[in-house]
Amino acid sequence: MKRHDYLKFLLIILVLIFMTGCGASTITTPSKPVINSFTASPLTIAAGESSTLAWSVSDATSVSINQGVGSSLALNSSASVSPTATTTYTLTATNAAGTVIATVQVVVSTSTYAAIPGVTAPVTGATPVTAITETTQYTGTVTWSPDNDPFQGSVIYTATITLRAKTGYTLTGVAADFFTVDGATTVTNAADSGVIKAVFPKTLLTVGDSYGGGKVAYILVSGDPGYDANVQHGLIAATGDQSTGIAWSNITNISVGTTGTAIGTGQANTTAIVGQAGCTSGAAKLCNDLTEGGYSDWFLPSKDELNKLYLNKETIGGFAEDAFWGSSEFNANFARGQSFDSGYQFNYYKYYARRVRAVRAF
Repeated sequence: MKRHDYLKFLLIILVLIFMTGCGASTITTPSKPVINSFTASPLTIAAGESSTLAWSVSDATSVSINQGVGSSLALNSSASVSPTATTTYTLTATNAAGTVIATVQVVVSTSTYAAIPGVTAPVTGATPVTAITETTQYTGTVTWSPDNDPFQGSVIYTATITLRAKTGYTLTGVAADFFTVDGATTVTNAADSGVIKAVFPKTLLTVGDSYGGGKVAYILVSGDPGYDANVQHGLIAATGDQSTGIAWSNITNISVGTTGTAIGTGQANTTAIVGQAGCTSGAAKLCNDLTEGGYSDWFLPSKDELNKLYLNKETIGGFAEDAFWGSSEFNANFARGQSFDSGYQFNYYKYYARRVRAVRAF
């Protein structure tokens, strides 16, 4: 190659190198937005409850979520939602390069509970079952045995519960009562459904509790007539006096002759008094005719029953420091009563006006 041709070739190469390094431009392709996260917590709710949607988005000029959540949302934020049915939420992020979406579903539970006598469903306070977490939703039917008031004292009731596990739920409803699991039975499929046996013990009653149409006035103890170690029994006092002053009976000089003084005799005493020929009014009649708190089996307490009311008068409440009638007769002209001031029990003329507080047995 001749010298001038070589120099010409070298010059062309140098020009090309210069043009490549200084005169050319780099072309960059725009990127779509990035959805870093889109979540709901909790994922499962009951109707009326709420869930929180949370999201994080990068490089978007517009962020929106359907179902009325919003159309001009911040790139990183949250919002509370309360769907009434299972709902899928779609997040849409947009910029000049395009659109990306993400979805999350909030499940609304439609669990139902069978009616239980004396219980407002659903039932409360579940103790977690083996393989079932504290966030388990219990659904289905509850059957009681024996078939009577499940709040009667400390009797144990066996329940069969059909359940379905749902994350994010706890049992709610009647307070102070709870389920414990019978260890001999297990859930057949914790993630789907199964049957367990549970016991339902009622928290023991105490004097002063509102119960059975009034206030618990006395609970039988060992040695009392009618005491049962397995089932609580006792007396319930009406919430207020039935009279501030009335005769024991309108029959004031003829003996009833069959009344007792012990705990457990007040009901029979009252029946005998109002059954006396010509009885049309008086303390016993007032109690016998009383309907209060949905109950009509009220009676005038016997001498010993009346004393239990006196001993617990502060806890029961509402007693005046005055004399009250009992249903125990002393003779044809006198009947038993008690001062709720001194506590002394007296024999009063049947025509005396004394206060009346009815009781019923449970």
